[in-house]
Amino acid sequence: MDIVFDILLILHLVALGVGATTAIGMPIVMARMGGATPEGKQILGGIARRFGINSRIAVAVLVVTGVLMVAVRYGGVEAFNSWFWVKMALVALIVIAMVISVVAPRGSVNPAILSWVTRLSLLGIVIAAVFAFN
Repeated sequence: MDIVFDILLILHLVALGVGATTAIGMPIVMARMGGATPEGKQILGGIARRFGINSRIAVAVLVVTGVLMVAVRYGGVEAFNSWFWVKMALVALIVIAMVISVVAPRGSVNPAILSWVTRLSLLGIVIAAVFAFN
């Protein structure tokens, strides 16, 4: 089962990289939108859409591979410490922020707030994972 776990971990870390890239890249793209020409806005909008798609796929991969890694390696969540649950709460916060960004009417939620929530949650997830899994 170690090879299965290793493959899941590789997929998990790649998805984490994609999610982190979006968390860093999207605010940069959005900051450039304000002063962009109409052609520039179209190009930047395409980049932003791709970031959005990539981040949703990455979160799905992270959730699926995370659940499978816990099942394969640990057989369940009973043995985990409180850092694991902090990590899970932050994952839930990212998923909620992502759902809000998709379903909220345009202009009803400040994207900068969602961006900060996501970025800080991602940082917290990494820190909590270090303490949860050593």
